[in-house]
Amino acid sequence: MWHHLSSDWLNWADQLAPAAQKINRHLIEALDLPALARAADERGLTVLDLASGVREPAFGIARMLAGEDESGLHGHVIASDIVPGMCAGLAERAGVEGIGNLSVVAADMEKLPFGAGTMDAISCRFGVMFCHDPDAALVEANRVLRTGGRAAFMLWAPLVDNPLFAAMDGVLGNMLGTGFADAGLDLFGFADPASATARMVRAGSGDVTITTHNPAGRIPERAAFWKPQMEMLFGPQLRKASDAERGAIDAAMFEALRPYVTDGHFQVPICFHVLAGVKG
Repeated sequence: MWHHLSSDWLNWADQLAPAAQKINRHLIEALDLPALARAADERGLTVLDLASGVREPAFGIARMLAGEDESGLHGHVIASDIVPGMCAGLAERAGVEGIGNLSVVAADMEKLPFGAGTMDAISCRFGVMFCHDPDAALVEANRVLRTGGRAAFMLWAPLVDNPLFAAMDGVLGNMLGTGFADAGLDLFGFADPASATARMVRAGSGDVTITTHNPAGRIPERAAFWKPQMEMLFGPQLRKASDAERGAIDAAMFEALRPYVTDGHFQVPICFHVLAGVKG
């Protein structure tokens, strides 16, 4: 499925990166890189980012580990994705932006091509829920971590708390006959905090924590801000739609999200969890 969506992800990567950086701080804070660096003494950190898709948080963490600021952090980031096309795009962007402490590896997070105990930290932004076997991916993450290493996963909270996705599911279901379930997309497999925490524990993590965050942006109401996420999840279906159908979809999305317009701006909340644990 993701092979058919790689062009859509690459098309939106640059535009989405700044917004991703704003919320990724919660994911990065959960990794506690300064504490990992102290434990590593002089050895640089190795951080694996899973499902790197639109490049964040991999690029942001690499910049943190470049040793160019007062934090003193240094190390290397491995950006990974299951789709070779996305990996090629990541490598090209890293080169353009001059990020020298980042490499790109095509990798299935259920069968990681890395040795046991080779990573200091693992990050994953909205990726693990799309695995064929998410629990196998959690086990693999724990396997490749060093003892004392940390893993952090950003996960969508329930659909009811994410009105953008609720509107998207309803509008596309009505107009194209395809919603998340029809497209084989399980965005909300880790939405329940108790269940998500239990799954992390079963995978072998200790000191498991989960925090919930509810940011809301401020976007001019003339902007069809739903298009990036919609195309990245339903690109093949939208490419088959006529211009009239796509126009009707945009109009229906605006109407569904009109209650979130204030003073000429959309203020649509999103809700996500950050699930983190330590390898004992």
